[in-house]
Amino acid sequence: MNFRELLFFVVWFVVAWMNVAAQDFDPPLRLEFDMAENKYPMNMELLGKNGLALFFQKEPKEDTKWIVCHYDTNFQLLKMRSVPFETKTVVCATGSDENFFYAILQSDVNAKANAANTYILRYDAATKKIDVFSFYLAEKGKIMSIVHFGNIFVYSIYNSKSEERVYVFNTQNLNHAILYQDKAVSHEFQDTYADTISQSLWLVSKFYEAKKQTSIHLTQLDVNGAILQEIPFTLEGSKYSINSCRIIYSDKENTMLLSGNYLDNEDNRHSTRNNNSGIFTTTVKNGQTRQLLFFEYSSFENWYAISKKSFSNCYDMLYLIAQNDSLVILASDFYMNEYQQYYSNQYTSVGFYPSPTLESKLIGFKYQNACIFTFDKEGRLLWYNPLNYSELLSKSVQPLLNGYIDPETDDVLCLFGFNNKIFSLIYNKTDIVQTIKAITIPSSSRFENINFAEKLDCQHWYDNHFIYSAYQRTSKKYASNSRKNSKYVFGINKLVYK
Repeated sequence: MNFRELLFFVVWFVVAWMNVAAQDFDPPLRLEFDMAENKYPMNMELLGKNGLALFFQKEPKEDTKWIVCHYDTNFQLLKMRSVPFETKTVVCATGSDENFFYAILQSDVNAKANAANTYILRYDAATKKIDVFSFYLAEKGKIMSIVHFGNIFVYSIYNSKSEERVYVFNTQNLNHAILYQDKAVSHEFQDTYADTISQSLWLVSKFYEAKKQTSIHLTQLDVNGAILQEIPFTLEGSKYSINSCRIIYSDKENTMLLSGNYLDNEDNRHSTRNNNSGIFTTTVKNGQTRQLLFFEYSSFENWYAISKKSFSNCYDMLYLIAQNDSLVILASDFYMNEYQQYYSNQYTSVGFYPSPTLESKLIGFKYQNACIFTFDKEGRLLWYNPLNYSELLSKSVQPLLNGYIDPETDDVLCLFGFNNKIFSLIYNKTDIVQTIKAITIPSSSRFENINFAEKLDCQHWYDNHFIYSAYQRTSKKYASNSRKNSKYVFGINKLVYK
């Protein structure tokens, strides 16, 4: 069994606000941008082997302008362009694939009726061309996500009536339409899947049919947004309800693998706080759903020893880590509320003396552990690996792990970023090839320290390469006044598994 590890990609290159600076040592391959703390956040999306895109604002006096930057995989700047908008706008969601970066923005002022208040920007990595589409969106609410395929954009909005809507925007005829208008029941947008074989886009939505009954609708759109087919499936008469669903893959035989979370309606003693009892898998072939397989969290060996606390107090979420031609790796992360006790200004009487009231404040979500599942392409469980790491405190419940399957050995690399470090773990089936190993993120200069990192992210980029990004506070090592000589930056490091 070959031993592999995660390393920093080292090269003689560093960027700080587009300026190349010579170094007297080999720094990591890193982009670094000076930032105003808590202002003008950086939006980054990966373009596979075409590099990455950044979308941001720089100057307060130019708050109607946005900057698009395109870098190759060695962080060489390929394109930088300033895009002006009519009014001040905010980014609602961004997305990318190997060919395009895109973002949807809304005006943060009340626009006049029928005047443009929503904008979609698209950057073509091949032609370096930028298109901006503007339209009036009457529905008030928060735009949650956006996906691009062919000539269409699909986005979801959570409106002021606490209802979810899915819109399709056609870039050719500028037509703007709502999906599922003919369905009276409320629904939640779940996932999209770009099927390159059939050249179509699949949408997954969950519909609330009854109090404890949900149905999943798979909607297939062509490149112009026309509905090709709809595939509903409901667990009628079953003791289970589907809570979430996503498409993992599809093949040339018109077979799709689906997975998600479910709830046991009859016995929810082992369900988590967001009402998930476990995960399910199923395949859909030629519009027909095959047998569903259910895997209850509490049935896995050593589960209670791993969780240590009441399972019902956890939040969990299921997501894809990695896949290849034969394996699918899914993970469920588990979080618990973390409280901090403090004395308030309110006083209560204890005996003859008033005493300050002790209260609790939610300060975040404590990461508990993860279940890592390996399936074949038919949705059959091959093996299961636990990951116990309870030192991380997050401001939100979000996917933590990323992964990669070694094409030579089938070793599975699982990694995540925390506290300015990358933690990695390597499995081969149920064997641990490498226990959890931590690598500290280096700065651009050997004369600088990275004091802390926040809002960090670690993503698979292409092949065996990964990207680490975070907002960081750096300072000079030998400065007499470290506070005066510190700066707040957005840093991006390239990593390689070899």
